Amino acid sequence: MTTLTTAQTTERLLENRHALTAYISCVTRNYHLAEDVFQEVCVKAIGMSDFFESDVHLHRWFRVSARNRAIDIIRAREGRYVGLSEEALEMLEKEWEAETTPPRDERSDALAKCLESLTPRSREIVKMRYFENRSGKEVAEIIGAKVGSAYQAIARIHKALRECVQRQAEAING
Repeated sequence: MTTLTTAQTTERLLENRHALTAYISCVTRNYHLAEDVFQEVCVKAIGMSDFFESDVHLHRWFRVSARNRAIDIIRAREGRYVGLSEEALEMLEKEWEAETTPPRDERSDALAKCLESLTPRSREIVKMRYFENRSGKEVAEIIGAKVGSAYQAIARIHKALRECVQRQAEAING
């Protein structure tokens, strides 16, 4: 029986970091906690890399372990898990199982490039709003603006990103 090497396990997890973190974020509804769980479960997976028979086996194990660890952490912090129902988590798992290692598509690559082209202030707003799950009001307080101004900034960022991704797609497709 052939198993994955430590290098292969590390490579597969890092290649799919965004997708796996997104999966964990669905469970935790907290990006920072999802990152912490990702790192913790990665360390565990790399330590037992000779256990995994294939990429599918690794990813299936990782998702189940990460889901369980995330729920355990939330229960320890808050006394109970208030998130997706067991039924919803099972449906989510089935969907992820169907797409074990989703490839990055051209739109994702274009969006990543477009995010890099934003001003530092705009990137910070995107980070607060979408990665830290802050409300528009919280974003406004942090950047020292009125709530309406914060929402206008977010709308301008959306427009800039949409146009940038469209330009990238047109450049690729000719």
